[in-house]
This record gives sequence, C-alpha cells and structure tokens, in this order.
Amino acid sequence: MRLFAAVLLGKTILFLTKYFKIGGGSAAPGLYALKLCPSLVEKISHHIPKNIVITGTNGKTTTAKMLAHFAKASGLRVIRNHTGSNLERGIASTLISKVNLWNPKLSFDLGIWELDEAAFNTVTPKLNPNSIVFLNIFRDQLDRYGEIDSVVKKWEQSVKSLPADTKFFLNGDDANVSKLAKAFKGKAQKFGVENYKIYGEAVAKVKKQENVDFEAKNVKLNGLNSSKFTLTIFDKRYAITLPLPGIYHIYDYLAAFAAGISLGFKPGVMNGSLKNFSPAFGRVEKLDFGYIFLIKNPAGATQVFETIAPQINPDDRLLLALNDNLADGTDVSWIWDVDFELIQNSSRAKSRDHTIVVSGTRSYDLALRLKYAGIKPDQITVEQDLKNALKRAMDGLEGRLFILPTYTSMLELQSILTKEGIKKHYWKESD
Repeated sequence: MRLFAAVLLGKTILFLTKYFKIGGGSAAPGLYALKLCPSLVEKISHHIPKNIVITGTNGKTTTAKMLAHFAKASGLRVIRNHTGSNLERGIASTLISKVNLWNPKLSFDLGIWELDEAAFNTVTPKLNPNSIVFLNIFRDQLDRYGEIDSVVKKWEQSVKSLPADTKFFLNGDDANVSKLAKAFKGKAQKFGVENYKIYGEAVAKVKKQENVDFEAKNVKLNGLNSSKFTLTIFDKRYAITLPLPGIYHIYDYLAAFAAGISLGFKPGVMNGSLKNFSPAFGRVEKLDFGYIFLIKNPAGATQVFETIAPQINPDDRLLLALNDNLADGTDVSWIWDVDFELIQNSSRAKSRDHTIVVSGTRSYDLALRLKYAGIKPDQITVEQDLKNALKRAMDGLEGRLFILPTYTSMLELQSILTKEGIKKHYWKESD
C-alpha cells in the first residue's frame, strides 16, 4: 500500500507540473514519493531484467543516450532518466512516469541510469546493476563533493561490495578511475584514446599509456561536425565516424560501445546506428542559429573551448550564463581554472573582436574572469536576465551564436526557447 500511495502521489505531481508548465516532472515526483516509500526505486527497478549504472563527472547524459540508442537499434525496450536528473529522486521520477499504478512490473528490457558522483554510493545497491561504467573524475561542485580524493575513496568502498560477476568498465586514461580496478573483486575492462591521458583538469597528449580493452586510434577531429578514428577491440578494427566533436565525446562513445558489447549488441549494428544519433539537449545541441554547450566545471568547460575556439568566426557571438544555484554548485571559483584564454588565443581569434554576452546570477564574476582572460571590456555585455541576454546576443546576429550555460541556466534557456517556439520541451525529446 505504501508503494501504491507513493506512485499515486508521484503521478499526481507529474501531471500537475506538466499541466501548469512548471517543469518536466524530472525530480519533484520522486522527491515526495520517496518520503512515502523510501524503497520505491529498489522495488520497481528489480522488475527490469538488466540495469546499467553510468557515473562520472562529465559525459553521463551523452553516454547514457548513446547506449540507449545502441540498445534500441538492437531491438531492446529501454528506460532511462533521460532528462539528466541523476539523484535518487530523478531515478524514482522516471520509474513513476513509466510504471502502471496497479502493477509495479515494467515492460522494459534494459534500464540505463546515470548517477551523480555522490548518489552512486547510496543508489547503486538499490538498482542492483548488471553493469557499471565509470567515465572520469574531475573537480566538480566543491561545496557538495569536496576534493577528488574524497570522492574516489567513497567509490572504492562501494566497488568493494559489488558482486564479482558485475560487468565493470573504467576509463583507463584517468588514473583516479583506473585504480578502482584494484578494489573490484572481478575483472575490470578499460577503454581509452591512443596517446591521451587525463591529468588533473586536462585531457593531454602523451607518448605512452597503459593497454586498454577498447581503444580509439588515429583520431582525426573534424571541427564542430564529427570525429573519425579507428576502434580496436579483441584484435579487430572498425572505422568510426562519430557525429559529435571533441576528444571527450570519443570517451563517451567508447564507454557506450563497451557496455553494448557486454549486452551482446553487434558492433556493426551499433556503429551503423551512429549516423542517426543526435546529442542530448544542451550537449552540442545544434540550433538554426548556433549551438548550445553545457559547461559546469573546469575540465568540461575547457574541453568545450578547445573544441569551439578554432571554429569561431569574426561575425560569430558567444552567450555565457553562470548561475550559482544548488544544482550548479554555489562555489563559482571554478571559473578561474577554465582556460577562457583559448577564446582569444586560437588561430582565428587574433583578427576579431567578437561580442560576448554574459548572463546569470553570477554574470559579473564571469565578466571579470573574461577581462583577465584578455577580452576587451567593450566586447563584454552584462545582462543578468537570460531572456534579455538572448535577445541582445541575437540582435543583428550575422554569424552563429555559441551558447555556454551552466546547468540551471541551461534549463531556463530550454524554457525560453520553447516559449519562443524554437524547440520543444526537453522532457518531450526522444529518450
């Protein structure tokens, strides 16, 4: 009866939030339902034949969506927390939205769950996953997590309790993630990119590295459009064209592909389906007038700038939005570790004085950081209201607009774009 009442409450909240257009019901239904039935996630998810957990600082949503794409191409019915709400309340909200009120059994073959770095330790046992993927670990929201070492130590304790037959995939280029293999009872499989290694907040080129099970070699980046490389696995090679830019997305692909192999998906089916893959909302999201790239920590933001800086033309503009809400992290000192200097130092940048609009609750902090990055003050326009900032950035735009928001400003932006008729609600997008 507690489970029934909790699901009923959650479904009611889900209906109201969407009816009154106050959100997509990605967190609130689960938040309140769990108060009535704390074991809701465990009770419902155990009816799913197989569950996979994906965690790490960056790339969870893209990896989860790509794996779901592979699964659907392979004929499986998939459930996942596609809005990126990755705390237990987000998992619960997803389950509530799909479960029948009178029958807790779900008609899905596979559950794909992205989990927040801290939520991983408490929620993973409730999902009893068959497979786990660790993507990376960077400094992120220091006010919530603390330093990397504390996060990794907690991960190690959680990993020690996993069954030895769990399929376990690690980023072999990230030393902090790779060492989790020693804490695992079973055999871990690693993925990586040839001649790359993760050091602190950066993904850097190296001459030597450890052997990995899934490796991308001969990488060629094609601007904002794609990347090409050779995938090597089990002494086999596959020519891959990934419709996403940047080295960091190659890691996401490797993680999704490795998990897909463990599920029995055929390499040809997975790789063939890439031509129809589109990124998750806010993650290299292409609009008619430009792009949206989510930024939320030093490593992720710097990788975005490394990708877009060489592509920015003189008539292009940037809109950066920085919030300090709880979901963003209240400590915004991380912006001083982002390589904003890339905007000015790229090969095309020296001949341009492009317009940069900054917005959000901490827009003045961001404007100051840009000034110290060498951006001329008269290039920077501060507009705290995001809707007005978007209008100012679009006014007279001749080139493309690159929008780089933090998490809650990205959700606000999605709402603005929806009301303007530019796109549909993110929770209505394909999962």
